[in-house]
Amino acid sequence: MAVPETLLALMERRPLHGYELRRRYDALLGLRRPLKSGQIYSTLQRLQRDGLVAAIGVDQSAGPERTSFQATHEGSSGLDQWFFEPEGVHSYLQPDLYAKVVLAILTERDAERVLDVQRAAHRAVMRQMTTVKTAPGSDTLAVVAADLAILHLDADLRWIDGTQRRLDNIRKALELS
Repeated sequence: MAVPETLLALMERRPLHGYELRRRYDALLGLRRPLKSGQIYSTLQRLQRDGLVAAIGVDQSAGPERTSFQATHEGSSGLDQWFFEPEGVHSYLQPDLYAKVVLAILTERDAERVLDVQRAAHRAVMRQMTTVKTAPGSDTLAVVAADLAILHLDADLRWIDGTQRRLDNIRKALELS
């Protein structure tokens, strides 16, 4: 995920200080990709340095000094470009798992166990996402994010199952290489 663009988009409509930005991010996107506070503040500094956000004001009324930032015209223009560029399309979602399977076979380790362990981990996350999705009072954003995760995990599980059925063929192909 593009952290600078994400934060810019959250600040485009109204100024936010770092604490508000973190709270808004966590509420909308934090389920899949949590951010640390330090990452938010360092990103804000870079965005300001690059002229993509501007400090709008400082609030000292409640606790520590909080500087509010808002996207500049340049920041909004950059967002337009970012929104309408397609994300990278990968030919497979689990390149590390693919490598583990091939290398397990090459090093005479149990590739079936590698796949079984990964399958169990995927199913555990799918159960967690299903719980999020079906919890009483789940909001639409949480349900949509959980659906995305579940569908990706399901595709990975289908790959794991197919690869497990082909392990003998993979072994033969690796012997020829």
